[in-house]
Amino acid sequence: MNHDQIIELFVRAAQVDRKLPDTARPSRDKAINYGYIHDTADINGWSAEDKHANNWAWLDPKNLRNSTNDMGIWEAALDVMKLVPCVKKRRALWAWSVSEAGGQFFAKWCRDVEGITRQLGDWRKNSAIECIARAFDRKPLQHNENEAEPDFTNTPETDDKRSIIGVWRANDAKPICGFDEGLQDFSWAATQNERRRQREARKREAA
Repeated sequence: MNHDQIIELFVRAAQVDRKLPDTARPSRDKAINYGYIHDTADINGWSAEDKHANNWAWLDPKNLRNSTNDMGIWEAALDVMKLVPCVKKRRALWAWSVSEAGGQFFAKWCRDVEGITRQLGDWRKNSAIECIARAFDRKPLQHNENEAEPDFTNTPETDDKRSIIGVWRANDAKPICGFDEGLQDFSWAATQNERRRQREARKREAA
């Protein structure tokens, strides 16, 4: 998904969310609206624009109930939101989507709810979109921490044959690493003193 597709997904999800019933709190007491049916005499006195709006008001997306596809988009947006690890960035992205869907202004939400500037809110929103875009762009196995299979060897290829491998060597031969046996008792101070004595001896011979 690219940035435009992510924005479209969340804006449509916010539009669906606005039509969902508010079950997070008890319903408020309100008057019952039985509606008003206009008769032909009323409609005849309307303008052409009002007649057209009245005839097609039932097709207004705000008045339509959520379809199965709408609920699928809403659930997909909630799943995609999990790709943003920072809670503040998720809140900013959703608040911006609600404002684009006709809800509370994003600047008002930043000021009254979060207590931040609009610029910081925009940065959090854009950062959340970037997190989602990068999650879709990276390879699926990039962060797959697979452990070594216990049935396979992780040692060198010939390590299991070490006990049966024989190497011919002469009786008086020294190990390959025996070239530095003389360095085991090396003394840097004694070597420097010997070099100094040799220099002084050469000076005396030259004099």
